[in-house]
Amino acid sequence: MTAATKYVTTVGVEVHVELSTRTKMFCSCLNAPQDVPPNHATCPVCLGLPGALPVINKEAVRLGIRAALALNCQINETIWFERKNYIYPDLVKGYQISQYVQPLGEWGHVTITGDDGNEKKIVIRRLHLEEDTSKLTHVDGATLIDVNRCSTPLMEIVTEPVLHSGREAEEYVRKLRAILVYNGISRCRLQRGEMRVEANVSIAPVGSTELGTRTEIKNQAGFNHMRSAIEYEVVRHAEVLESGGKLIQQTMGWDDVNQKTFPQRSKENAHDYRYFPEPDLPSARISPEWVQGERDTMPATYEEYIAQLSEKGLPDVDIEALSRNDALGFLRVAVGANQDKTVLMAKRLVKDVFSLVNSTNVPLDEAKLTPEAFRGAVLLHEGGKINADGFRRVLDILYKNGGDPEAVAKAEDLIIEQNDDAVREAIATVLVEAKKMVDEYKSGKVAVRNAIFGRVMKALNKKGDPKAVGQLLDEMLGPPEA
Repeated sequence: MTAATKYVTTVGVEVHVELSTRTKMFCSCLNAPQDVPPNHATCPVCLGLPGALPVINKEAVRLGIRAALALNCQINETIWFERKNYIYPDLVKGYQISQYVQPLGEWGHVTITGDDGNEKKIVIRRLHLEEDTSKLTHVDGATLIDVNRCSTPLMEIVTEPVLHSGREAEEYVRKLRAILVYNGISRCRLQRGEMRVEANVSIAPVGSTELGTRTEIKNQAGFNHMRSAIEYEVVRHAEVLESGGKLIQQTMGWDDVNQKTFPQRSKENAHDYRYFPEPDLPSARISPEWVQGERDTMPATYEEYIAQLSEKGLPDVDIEALSRNDALGFLRVAVGANQDKTVLMAKRLVKDVFSLVNSTNVPLDEAKLTPEAFRGAVLLHEGGKINADGFRRVLDILYKNGGDPEAVAKAEDLIIEQNDDAVREAIATVLVEAKKMVDEYKSGKVAVRNAIFGRVMKALNKKGDPKAVGQLLDEMLGPPEA
């Protein structure tokens, strides 16, 4: 019997997600830790200075409620916060305001495909709110601290230990991220640390009713890293047990260069944190009316929306591209009330916006383009106010700089000229200047018509409506000779 068949792997996953709020969790500081200079988005509340009193960010609670609904959680009607006490360089207050006894949400689930190929529900034990810590940067033997991130609204989502491989854990976290991004809870930008994953790994002999000694792999910011770290730990655990050794409950880091884990510190249990109710914050009531109000405004679920796109006739390859680029939520907001434009906007997104993603090497979630601006650009083109070239130019500017699509089109002199007399004049001039091509067309070489059309559009500075210009050109050219 090999180690792979002798032991059962068990994995529980903790995911930390920064919420998309304007301000921090317990104060009015700007929630933009990487968009301002280090240590500039701070205040006495962030730093835990004597006399400074925290206030709960209602928008963070609202987003937490919507996340709980999207993840099929039960929502507790009364919640409160506790102090989680521990010492670490990035925790400037010496404690973290979190939730322990009564979290916001409990007992939800996310559905994935299990290792056996069947549908599997990954049970979410708890969803709670807390504040993030500061950020440490290690440079030339020194450690720099930036407290901008301190007190950023953070949501922690903890599963039951029901995952049984690195592959299942990876699929669960990918699906979780897709749901949160789609619902506008968080942008979950891994490159910015807006989503961080910790995996608790243990193995036990087949048939055992107890879990083995667990190790926690901290702060994985990439799906592949997490899977590799879990798979490495499983092998390491088996090797220790097979050699007669004893596993230690500890926190591990992941060395991506050498593809191996390394010990960081002994693993704490809940009692080590000495939780007690936060004395500066009262309990909060989450009324059923509030929850129902949020439920009523929730969009179709992630799975339902994909099914709706398929029913509308969007090809699977386009749906996959939208999902892979985290653009389903972007599309949903862009479409808004223009449901008849869903497929059109989806195709524009896949063809034109994703080409900008590739050419600029800037992912959609880092670009300046908003769903509303994208919608405006598409409707300008569909309404005949800008042509295809103008649309691409407007989109390029919006992607890099943001702005209002119509204002951009006007500033770039891209609004289509609707004056038929001006178009006729341009066509007449081209027909005289391109007499040789006109003669060839008349003699039966109909393909030359495209070249004539191109010269007309150039004469109009590419501001003409291609369809209208084409119709007038055909009228003025007349039919070719038989």
